[in-house]
Amino acid sequence: MSTAKLKRAMGSRLFWLGFGLLLGLPQIADGVRYDLNGELFFGVGMVLLGIRGFLRPVVIGRALRMKADSEADTIGSPKLIGALSLSMAAFIVIGVVLKILSRP
Repeated sequence: MSTAKLKRAMGSRLFWLGFGLLLGLPQIADGVRYDLNGELFFGVGMVLLGIRGFLRPVVIGRALRMKADSEADTIGSPKLIGALSLSMAAFIVIGVVLKILSRP
C-alpha cells in the first residue's frame, strides 16, 4: 500500500473510522455484557462501516456536489470493498431486526 493513497482524503478516512468505532464498540460491549444479539450484530456492522469508510472514504464535499468517488482514493481491491459493503449491510439489518423482535 502506498502512502500517497493513504494521505488522500485522510480527514474523511478518519471521520468514517471514528464514526464506525464510536457507534460500534459500545454496542458490541453491551451485546457481550448483557447477551443481546441485536446490539452485537449492529455493533459489528458499524465497525465494518468504519473499516469500509477508511478503505474507501466518502468525501462529504464531493458527495454534496454529486461527483463520483475517485478510484484513486480506494485502498484495497473492489472485491474487498464489495464484500465489506455486503457484510456491513447484512450485519446492520440483522441487528436492527433482532432489536425490533426482542422488544416486549
